[in-house]
Amino acid sequence: MNLPLAFFILAALCGFGLLVGGVFTLFGSGWALIAASVSMFMISGFIKKGLAGE
Repeated sequence: MNLPLAFFILAALCGFGLLVGGVFTLFGSGWALIAASVSMFMISGFIKKGLAGE
């Protein structure tokens, strides 16, 4: 497994974990976790787009 693929998988898993944690909390810090998960999903999307361009 190459390094960019590992970063993609790590970013996607972190985004999913943050989303699940934010949904279960849904108070002040929960919304911050949901916002962080959107950011991680965007990062993983850019990495995926870069992998497809190789």
